[in-house]
Amino acid sequence: MIGESTVRTQLCPHCANSIQEDAANCPYCKADFSSHFVPQWLKRDEASSEPRMSAATDESFSPKFIWLAAMLVVALVAFLAGGFFQGSRLRRSTEADLKQLQAKEQIIQSQEAQLAQIRQQLNNSAKQLAETKAQLDQSQKELSLAQQRLAAAQRQVNSVNSSRPTVMRRTGSRASFPPTAATGQPATSGAYETIRPTSVHEGPSSASRALSQVESGTRINVVRSVGGWLEVRSRRGNPPGFVRAEDARQISATN
Repeated sequence: MIGESTVRTQLCPHCANSIQEDAANCPYCKADFSSHFVPQWLKRDEASSEPRMSAATDESFSPKFIWLAAMLVVALVAFLAGGFFQGSRLRRSTEADLKQLQAKEQIIQSQEAQLAQIRQQLNNSAKQLAETKAQLDQSQKELSLAQQRLAAAQRQVNSVNSSRPTVMRRTGSRASFPPTAATGQPATSGAYETIRPTSVHEGPSSASRALSQVESGTRINVVRSVGGWLEVRSRRGNPPGFVRAEDARQISATN
């Protein structure tokens, strides 16, 4: 067994190698120990370092630091809570505005639908009005044609009436008198009777205004004749007028 060495050693203050305690020079770095140089690392006091670390640790966790950290935490929580409430309020406000916009949009859509319906009704009314106007124009054309046909038929009737025999016989107690137009002589005043339906005109002309219409067999009072017309006077207060001489025959003469 190797015996335990009794040589005392120390560390070289320059190179930190183990050398003999009574060595004057370091066999490794050749440093001279007579200068009494002591490195800083040899002055380290391990016993005193632990209290300093403890003090630093205690200082780092002082009440001031804890209060500051608590203030920061409270401020952070308040900031987060304020942001949350602000966001919640903003979200509710946005949802309310969105609902209002949706309601307004629905109202606008409803009004647009009503306007479209009214526009359609106006278009239908315009079409119906155009159709009614076209029918009215057609009716006016048909009425004009009917009036023309009626005038032509009236002219034909007048032509036929003028071509009938001017002498008509009547049996019984009444005498037969030829119309004035057949003899060419002025008619005498007296009682006459219409032999066909005829009109009483305002003047002795077919172009004058018709006052009334009398049926066949109507008794009239003639006061004089004007050309081919007989002036009649009503005993009922009607205004005087003229009838065609060929449409009436004399029943009796006035003395």
